[in-house]
Amino acid sequence: MIKLRNKDQIEFPGMKIENLNYSDRKIKLLEKSWAGIFRNYVLDSLPVSSITKFYSSNTGRSSKELYAVMGAVVLQQFFDYTDSETVEQMAFNEQWHYALKCYDDDDQIICKKTLWSMRKNFIELGLVSKIFSEITDDFIKQFNVDTSKTRIDSVHIHSNMARFGRIRILSRTIIKFLKSLKRKDLSLFTSKISISLIEKYLDKSADSYFGQTRPSDSERTLQDLANDMYSLIQAFESDQNIAKMKNFRLLQQVFSEQCHVEDKQVKVRDSREVLSSSVQNPSDPDAGFDKHKGQGFQTQITETYNEKEESKEDNENDSDNGSGKETLPSLDLIVHVSTESADNHDSKALMPAIDDLLARGHNVEQVLADTLYGSNGNIQKAKDVGVTVITPVAGIPSKRGFEKFVFDVDTLEITTCQNGKSPDKIKYNNKKSITAIWYKETCVTCPFADNCPTKKTPKGRSINYTRNSIISFFRRQFEESFEFKDKYRYRSGIEATISRFIHMTSARRSRYRGTEKLEFGQTLKALAINVFRITKYLEKVARIAHILKFTFNFHIMNEFSAKSAA
Repeated sequence: MIKLRNKDQIEFPGMKIENLNYSDRKIKLLEKSWAGIFRNYVLDSLPVSSITKFYSSNTGRSSKELYAVMGAVVLQQFFDYTDSETVEQMAFNEQWHYALKCYDDDDQIICKKTLWSMRKNFIELGLVSKIFSEITDDFIKQFNVDTSKTRIDSVHIHSNMARFGRIRILSRTIIKFLKSLKRKDLSLFTSKISISLIEKYLDKSADSYFGQTRPSDSERTLQDLANDMYSLIQAFESDQNIAKMKNFRLLQQVFSEQCHVEDKQVKVRDSREVLSSSVQNPSDPDAGFDKHKGQGFQTQITETYNEKEESKEDNENDSDNGSGKETLPSLDLIVHVSTESADNHDSKALMPAIDDLLARGHNVEQVLADTLYGSNGNIQKAKDVGVTVITPVAGIPSKRGFEKFVFDVDTLEITTCQNGKSPDKIKYNNKKSITAIWYKETCVTCPFADNCPTKKTPKGRSINYTRNSIISFFRRQFEESFEFKDKYRYRSGIEATISRFIHMTSARRSRYRGTEKLEFGQTLKALAINVFRITKYLEKVARIAHILKFTFNFHIMNEFSAKSAA
């Protein structure tokens, strides 16, 4: 039966239930801590109404108070607690009780199964993105956060899986299929799986055997695994019930990624042919591979920033700018977060982040990003929706001498050469390529002929170039300007955010597997950073207000003393 907090039942005018549990001094401390922020801005925004459908409204044993349990699942990700640690915090931690408005012993004492069920509902209903967006949007509105300037970067994360080589990937995939087949249909398993295959893969020492293969025997072992895998696929692919099994589809996927059939012979692919999106571990098929960072996932983080002369580190130390005047601190928030396979290129994450912020009604004018996000296509797509993306240009600068020509910024046509001569003809080869042509009589007296970047043709001289190359040329010119350097220097601030994201919430190593579960944990950890930042922000604001009040009273006293003396 559903149990929900009801303010009308637990409070009456002039009375708050927390006053029965804590002293006034303790309440002031709790209110200033993260618990006060969570209580006042997060708890009541949790979508409990989405969960109530799993509970009866009039029959059965009363559930734990749903706001408190849902909040506990969120706080578990904030502090990276295990299920056992979360149960202990829920039972004994007064900050948790205050944050969750949970004062009943029956609600404070929960079991692991309660956590598992609530977390399962969270993930299956896809509530985490809604929670992050709605609560963060409320933060932005409440604290008047400027979203016009943002920056984006990614961080590599690991799921709860081992790092396997190709032999272990193939062997574990076969083992998983054989075990699931045995559970599903024992008679089919015993009739179609040979004793030798069972001993080879399901014996207790089988996995350790494949894990200790000598390098000199690796090719032969891989070939044996590929042959066994192919024989299993052929044996069961015509059986509709088996073909629908998750682990059989995984068997087919791993075989197609790692092997192929040529002239009716099974061959193992060269390691260079295996895609980075291939299965890295059968226990977590969603994980990908990045050649720089390895196996796993990555989380894309977008945050707001303020252009100030002082560094972010200075902001965190003191609000005094050295002139004797107190200034209000800035508040930067993570406004978008997404988790994806590590093989995804960063360039694919830019527009979804911008589109998400615009769809939520935020004003986004400028985004800072590193080189990987800054394809010419992304720059143009962002420009089309009114957003300027500032990022260095990838690749090596062109040595074709484009600096010796003047280009029309809109059409990208060459208007004049270094001798001030306009092309006699502009030819559009396709949508991507342009050729500028000068006839012989135009160039006959040119003093720059020996160093001209154009090529000689029977009709005179010409130069062929792509639109993309000229756009990159323009961007490189801007990259050398003071304006670019002045704006781009703020991009490095997101590195501090990622460092805090990793170390404060232990986001680098997840307890879960699969994109959905990792996104659940990573998104709530990003929300935790926002809650901690707001806590720090309000502490600074209170300190500044206290200093200003003291200064004001000091001036009043001085004026009063001066008047009394007169």
